[in-house]
Parts: sequence; structure tokens; C-alpha cells
Amino acid sequence: MSSSFDSLASQAMSLSPEQRFELAQRLWEGVEGQLDEDEALFAEIDRRDAEIDSGKAPTYSHEEVMRDAKEALGE
Repeated sequence: MSSSFDSLASQAMSLSPEQRFELAQRLWEGVEGQLDEDEALFAEIDRRDAEIDSGKAPTYSHEEVMRDAKEALGE
């Protein structure tokens, strides 16, 4: 991050909790509409999460993934 961002973040953290909450709300309102563009992405995430929860989608442990990756790389 830039030094101006770090300075701004530091200033924001020095605000009272109530002021930080108000600032957070204003910042959220500034980007909230942009998230609508990602609605399809969030729907896909929810769909995949439901598949995992229901047991329809296979899951793999970290060890399994690493073993398969090493095998694919010939290690």
C-alpha cells in the first residue's frame, strides 16, 4: 500500500469507535453497488458450498492435494 493509504488508515484507526463505524458505513455504501456486478459469482459460490455441504461434491485433504500435485510434477 502507499504511504498515503497507510497514513489515512492510521488516522482512521485513531477515531472513536462510533466515528470508525460511521466511516465504515460510508465506505461500504460507496462500493455496495459495485458488488451487484458480482452477483453471479456469489451465486456460484453459494451453489458450490451447498454441493460440498450436501456431500455431492468431493472434497480433498491438504495432504491429498499436495501428494497429487507432487505426483503430477514427477516429484
